[in-house]
Amino acid sequence: MSKRVGVRGLDWDLKTFRNHLQKASELVARLYAELDDVRVTPAKTPAEIASLFDEPLPKEGQPLEAILREVENNIFANSTLYLSPRFLGYINSGGNQASILAELLAAGVNQICALWHFSPAASEVERRVVQWIAEFIGYPPDAGGCLLSGGSAGNLVGLAVARKHKARFDADALGARGGPPLTVYISSEGHASIEKNMALLGMGRNQLRKVAVQDDFRIDMDALERQVVDDRRNGYEPICVVGNAGSTNTGSVDPLDTLAEFCRDHNLWFHVDAAYGGPAACTKRAGMLFRGLDQADSVVVNPHKWLYVPAEAACILVRSPQALKHTFQVSAAYLREQDISDWDHPIDFKDYSPQLHRNFRALKIWMTFKAYGAKKLLANIESNIDTMRYLGDVIDKSPDFVRLAPVPLSIVCFQYRTSNSEVHQDQAFLNHMNCRLLDALEKGGRVFLSGTTIRGQKALRACSVNHRLRRSDVDYVLDTIREVGRTL
Repeated sequence: MSKRVGVRGLDWDLKTFRNHLQKASELVARLYAELDDVRVTPAKTPAEIASLFDEPLPKEGQPLEAILREVENNIFANSTLYLSPRFLGYINSGGNQASILAELLAAGVNQICALWHFSPAASEVERRVVQWIAEFIGYPPDAGGCLLSGGSAGNLVGLAVARKHKARFDADALGARGGPPLTVYISSEGHASIEKNMALLGMGRNQLRKVAVQDDFRIDMDALERQVVDDRRNGYEPICVVGNAGSTNTGSVDPLDTLAEFCRDHNLWFHVDAAYGGPAACTKRAGMLFRGLDQADSVVVNPHKWLYVPAEAACILVRSPQALKHTFQVSAAYLREQDISDWDHPIDFKDYSPQLHRNFRALKIWMTFKAYGAKKLLANIESNIDTMRYLGDVIDKSPDFVRLAPVPLSIVCFQYRTSNSEVHQDQAFLNHMNCRLLDALEKGGRVFLSGTTIRGQKALRACSVNHRLRRSDVDYVLDTIREVGRTL
């Protein structure tokens, strides 16, 4: 192949391009060099941050060196840093460095994973990554699936496949009014995306049954059975139960083996939302909680949570690969169709989800597995579980904190209490104080926690899916909460 002469279009010459790549990589390296000392949340106000980007559409190009300075000074410096081990807010991964390189390489080769002949290698990498994820969580290795943007999209796909295969009428062709109202069941701890997806799929929010939970925040099986029986008696058509495998609120894991048996007995699709907890399914620390996961008809798991991959990266797994194709395949004159009869042939991933064009998400997951290996990833997940259970133990021994929920995985829900024993009985005061405390902690920037409500009590919610987390970090978090709490 002859060497390329000159430049075309928007390209720089190769020397300039290499120089820009080096400067960008140095910027990322500086971010990591300062990770232990930098604020978790920005110091500027929302108005101040907005003003940094208040500029007209550029008519002429600007020097890239100046643009990179803006990225470092305006964007990096004003981002909430999930990278930090002192970010214990939402279920956001701390990322890993191999996947940073993968994102650069994926953008460089610029593959669109829709048709196999459009992106042959990328399609095969995605197929392999789907199988690796299934193996990593203990799901059948011959399962099918594809990569999506997040757990919400994964739950949408899971419910769409459930509707396709369990409704007794053709809802795809006739719409929701083509038969009796379709009902779906999830515990009251279930993710909000299920309710949203019920509306998007035309089944209706009112047909989502939120079943009560027991004291451990796992679904009440007796209440579930009563609801399904009552619905059938009243003319509804139950089609699916969604099991939690790591709820967002408390990390609770439903009795998946019992739910699987229940769904078989009642001819229901069994979908498991393992977006958060799935990667812990084969750990020694928590694996016993996930018995029955391998019996699910479909599972969603997010590598951008507990496989430490940067967003976006979720995976929908379906026991029968053809179930996805039967749900989503459509023909169009402008798309060349492959002659595909089973999972062993080349795959057009356009037939496996609502999306046509998708970026090369698989590369960062593939490189993560290759660079670190399953054993090291499992060890870091177990370290997260151990460290957050340590946090729960410290809280239990502390007079100024009270834990509000069990710690099955890596979420700890608790309240800060004052030294005044009289106000310990004043829940309205404690709720107000803990809400103010959350705001003060975020503005302070040293640590980040989220909040939730546990049986009417406002809680501080600490969650980590960060491989950098150590016990010294959670000790620092508690010390900071005490320091700020005393000022309130």
